[in-house]
Amino acid sequence: MNELDWWIANQWEMFKVKDGKSGLEFYRTDKEGNILTIDRSPKWKKLREKTELKEMYIVRYADDFKIFCRDYVTAKKAMYATKLWLAEHLHLQTSDEKSGITNLRKNYTTFLGIKFKVVPKGDKWIIRSHIADKSKDKVINKLRTVWKDIKNPSKQSEIDKNISLYNSMVMGMHNYYCMATMVSADFAEIAYKVNGKSNGMNHNNRCFPITKTGEITSKFIQQKYGKSKQFRWIKGRMIIPVGYVAYEYPKYKRREVNKYVRKYSDIENCISYDVMKYMMGNAHLYPTLEMADNALSRYIAQKGKCAVTHNALSITDMVCIHIKPCKGERNDTYRNLIILSKDVSKLVDATENKVIKKLLQNLTLTVEMQEKNKQTPKIQGVGRNTIRGLYRH
Repeated sequence: MNELDWWIANQWEMFKVKDGKSGLEFYRTDKEGNILTIDRSPKWKKLREKTELKEMYIVRYADDFKIFCRDYVTAKKAMYATKLWLAEHLHLQTSDEKSGITNLRKNYTTFLGIKFKVVPKGDKWIIRSHIADKSKDKVINKLRTVWKDIKNPSKQSEIDKNISLYNSMVMGMHNYYCMATMVSADFAEIAYKVNGKSNGMNHNNRCFPITKTGEITSKFIQQKYGKSKQFRWIKGRMIIPVGYVAYEYPKYKRREVNKYVRKYSDIENCISYDVMKYMMGNAHLYPTLEMADNALSRYIAQKGKCAVTHNALSITDMVCIHIKPCKGERNDTYRNLIILSKDVSKLVDATENKVIKKLLQNLTLTVEMQEKNKQTPKIQGVGRNTIRGLYRH
């Protein structure tokens, strides 16, 4: 399918123009010469004026793709040519039921669970998008199932697990569908159908009462949902409001964020939804619920990376520890937690100088980290001092 992408792109978007050395493609760079963006608008303007090429753009995910054209005639030719190309080059036959031409000024089209069309606004046309009907039904059914387990738990001991699962599902759905412009209205409808009649929970002997007052223990949830009046608590656990979500403009990944440009390495976001879902769904594995919530906040604050090596963390390679060890009273606050990779966590527990030096050799530390490590006090048989020096960097 990558060949299809390039074939469509070469029809217009990546079409080469012999016009000077630049080919009417201009690179926008920073002060150090790193390429930030490529401006092709002068080339496209000339192609519209001087040629009869068909303007088209492709958006694809796996075997599901959309080709956008200016008018019906171009769309019809593009559709016929694409079907012919797929049959000749990839030996694939397209389905007449799933393929067709849609006038976005009159009808919606669906792509990856979101339906969209264009509507007039002033002198321009803008996108209006909703959660697709089938996707909305799936969201409602999934949340209803978990909400019923919260309202009528088979075991009282499972309510914390069910609440964590419910919260992780809500956050994941918000994180994906927030790219739809009408996401707030769609989730308001979903919220009413899922838990709009939750007052009866206070009269159910099998369930803990639902309250409107409580404490938000997670810094991340406080920043994202703290202003909502839809917050509810059960047994002291937060219930993330389904209807509290706003549209977020979808952006391309920044071109300067890559492993070849050192100064932008800290910009890269390595947060994984799968890791977040696992942490929220397994909150019962932590000693306290406060530590579970703050560990998730710390993971997000660290952009999904180890605080020392800055490498991406995974479910099987991450450990949450206390910066100041617990002696007597526990301190599970956000400020006292840090998430490290397993190799670095071994360094924390090391007590012998030989072991500490051996572990440091196995870690890929930058020059800045090594210099910071030299500035720390003498290890004195405790690896935690080394970690503190590296982490402050």
